[in-house]
Formats: sequence, C-alpha cells, structure tokens
Amino acid sequence: MKPDLGLDSWRQWQCALKSRPVIVMQLAGGKTNQSYLLESDDLKLVMRHAAPADALPGVDRASEALIWQQVSNAGLAPPLVHIDQQSGLLVTEYIDGASLDHSNIDDLVIDRLVSLLAAVHELDVNVPVLDYALHIEKFWQLIESNRHRENMSLLRRREPMRVLVEDFVASASDIGLCHHDPVTANVVRKDTRLYLLDWEYAARGPVVMDYAALSVEWNIDTAEIIDRVALEPALLETAKTIYLYLCELWKEVRA
Repeated sequence: MKPDLGLDSWRQWQCALKSRPVIVMQLAGGKTNQSYLLESDDLKLVMRHAAPADALPGVDRASEALIWQQVSNAGLAPPLVHIDQQSGLLVTEYIDGASLDHSNIDDLVIDRLVSLLAAVHELDVNVPVLDYALHIEKFWQLIESNRHRENMSLLRRREPMRVLVEDFVASASDIGLCHHDPVTANVVRKDTRLYLLDWEYAARGPVVMDYAALSVEWNIDTAEIIDRVALEPALLETAKTIYLYLCELWKEVRA
C-alpha cells in the first residue's frame, strides 16, 4: 500500500489544516496495519492504513468509527481527526508521550490502567455485543481455508474450548464496551494521563475480558486485579484462559 494513500482527502479532515500533511516516518508496532507520523504546520498526526476487515475476525469498521468518536470525545483515546470506514483509513492527533511495559509499572500505574478500562466500560456506545463463539469459529475458518499445517495441540482444544466459551458467556453478566486489546503497545502515557490506541477490536462484551488481557499482557497477578475490581476470581481465570486461546488462534492465522 502506498504510504501517501489517503492524504488527498486532507481538506475533509476534522481539524484546521492550512497545508497538505507530509509523512515524517512510518511508526513501529503494528502487526496488521501500517501507521505513519504526519506533520502539517505545527500539528502532528497519525495516519493508519488498516488491513482489510474481512481478514481480521471481530473487526467491524462501522462500529470502530462510532467507538473511536466516542472514546476520543471522552478523552480516553487520541482525538479523532478523520475516519473512512470503507478504506480503513484513520487519522488521529499524535500523543507525544511515553510508552509503558510490564517492566516499568508500579501500583500507581496499575491503578490508572484499571481506571482507564473502567472508564471505557462505562461508556454507552450503541454497538453489538461480540459473539465470542462466532468470533472463534471465524478464526478456525481462516485457519482451515489457509491450509495451515495442522497444529494438533490447538486442534485438540477446539471442542473443550468451545464448551468453555459457551459456559463463560452464559455466566458473565457484566457487559460493557470492551477494548479487547489493551496490550502494552496500545497504551501511551502523557503526563499523568493514559490513552488507549487501536480500537478496531473493540465491541461490547463481558468486561472481565479486558481485565484478563491486562493481567496477561502486563504480567499483573490476578490478585492485583481482584484487589481493584469486583470480579469473581474463577471468572477472571476463565477469561484469561479464553484470552490466551484467542491469542494462539490469532498467531496461527498470521503464521
């Protein structure tokens, strides 16, 4: 994909640009999308070229556009400047902050991460609830259609995990807007505030899934999460098992 694809629409962007943006550099971190740092006068922006939505189970560009607008309005994500649902082009303001990972967090950062997710879960966004069973089945369809070498370990768990997911969905009653991908690369800190990036997997769902991902990706003990959020320990452990399974499926599809 040409890096400058999409720049011709700059006059339609929701910010007062006086000149056509120029690409400064490609940004690292994206495994499926390509992102670029732009400059126009004194304003820095990020432009994302997204992979086709049909290649990514769980991605709904119409929902993503609605969610991005609301979370950016709430100050939970960089301000949205432009989004094109059909092409996957998305432009936001650039947050010139610091990255975090599990090696440099303390209790205060964990508090802020949990509060950030809680603020997301409280937003009333009219998007569908993610069907986890169907989401997982789409992963398996991609794996089978791509004729991947059979991963016997993954294959043996297909039916037991189907049952586990079915039971989990039936027992998880706290539903809200979930980011679904709060990995370290998707969080940036500026001053005392944290922002979440990359909302293409966001949907309504059991909020425990976000805390499961947080525990796994940030190497935070389950007890640390339970101390801050009223969750059933067994439900959180089940959510972690499902999240790790989803990660394995994603890696298998991308292999």
